[in-house]
Amino acid sequence: METGQKTIQKKTRIEKTSNIKLSIHISLNGLSFCIIDLISKEIDFLRTYSLSKNSTPKKLLKTLKKGFKENGELRNSFSSVKIIHYNNLSTVVPEPLFDKKNALSYLKFNSKILQNDYIAYDRIFNNECVNVFIPYVNINNYIFKMFDSFVYNHYSSIILEKVKLNEKNTTTPSLYLNININHMEITYFVKNKLVFYNRFDFNTKEDVMYYLLFTIDQLKLNPEEIPVVITGNISEDDDNYKIIYKYIRNVSIFNSEINQENKFYNSLKSDITLLNSF
Repeated sequence: METGQKTIQKKTRIEKTSNIKLSIHISLNGLSFCIIDLISKEIDFLRTYSLSKNSTPKKLLKTLKKGFKENGELRNSFSSVKIIHYNNLSTVVPEPLFDKKNALSYLKFNSKILQNDYIAYDRIFNNECVNVFIPYVNINNYIFKMFDSFVYNHYSSIILEKVKLNEKNTTTPSLYLNININHMEITYFVKNKLVFYNRFDFNTKEDVMYYLLFTIDQLKLNPEEIPVVITGNISEDDDNYKIIYKYIRNVSIFNSEINQENKFYNSLKSDITLLNSF
């Protein structure tokens, strides 16, 4: 059952589809459609649909179809289409240890999977690591019917790649906290090498603080010194930000390179996944 939906759209019509890219973000909490002009680097269209907490892939597909039906802009021909899958069915494996034949076994340690689940993987960090995951196959099948071709990735691959890029030229490593609806990811690189990445489900702001401090303690970092960069669905007015700010001395919200005059700036400025999915 749908619990809410939000529409943000330019008044001008989208015409030059040869330079227009569509990105669709898929999770059991809902989905979002985003269209960007590759020449102007402007976001031309953004619409999100929210789903109830106990949603299913079947309900998700129904909402996806509704989105295409309601928004004519989504039925244009695009230069490229990308699907980003959000779920906790993923794990990162060092390239030297990765064997495609054993892909299913890597997920058994931290996910509930079935023998017939379809396994996909993203090669990240210039093939240093492989992110093994289970996509929403029913979504992929539907998108395949609609478009000649498309690319799909796991959202954690995008987070890891962007954080690594951000940390490339820094002398002091930062801890990155990506917050979404009811789940968060913590990432930590040292000297451009991945040291820690994990996802945590949460219900309250106290949960967020607990997992953050727990990670800081596990990594033997000093909460008085370690810079914490927050990305995702958050602002300084958010309760999650306020409690983090209370206990962490050096905390900031990630600011993207999106034009501040863009009408979608406030919706996208800290969404590291969506902004780097093009």
